[in-house]
Amino acid sequence: MGFESVGKMVQFAAAALGIPAAAAGTYSVYQTYFTNEAVCQKLRVSIIATMERNVAPDAKRTLLLKDVAEFDRKCQDTDPDAHGLFQAAIRPVQTLTPASAVASGPSAAVQDALSKTVAVFGKSPAGEVRGWVPLIRSGEVIFEGHATMPALLPPPGTVLSAKQVTPVWREPLPPGPNDPDKLQGRLPAGACVRVVATRSAPAQARQWGEVAPVQCRDLNGP
Repeated sequence: MGFESVGKMVQFAAAALGIPAAAAGTYSVYQTYFTNEAVCQKLRVSIIATMERNVAPDAKRTLLLKDVAEFDRKCQDTDPDAHGLFQAAIRPVQTLTPASAVASGPSAAVQDALSKTVAVFGKSPAGEVRGWVPLIRSGEVIFEGHATMPALLPPPGTVLSAKQVTPVWREPLPPGPNDPDKLQGRLPAGACVRVVATRSAPAQARQWGEVAPVQCRDLNGP
């Protein structure tokens, strides 16, 4: 609900109670809208910072539990994407052993980073390491690497880098509340993916891309 709508509701309630709008409006709007938004923003920042910490998965889940529970209680209705993402973050995930575990140097580091991305990315219903992500959400472009617009989605083969932690879904979601059962995993901030396919939607809706994780150094690969 926007500021204007909240303001009208407050003014209507004040009029019904015989309270001057100037006295009731500003403080009530602040209490019911801005304060809650500030709390949700603070929780989002804290949870994402913890998700990005380089600690053991079990220790990370322990650190996340309190803030995620608080976010669910206060913010899940206003930010369902973040709610689904944070719920996935506190679920146990299978740790994959990097193929380059016996190697050393930059190549091993790149392979290790990709393996960690694959571990939290999840698998499609067909068992493949691919999934659907919003390329544009609420007018915000979620990935770098292409001049993405509703009328100009990246073609298949384009390599993109996630600007933020992003939920991965088993299929594109219709407008309305997110279905948590369709959540597949998550993509860490800075991780790279290659576009497999895209699905356009009306300009005001989420624009979807089916993607697969790749090494970020392979920006010009086949």
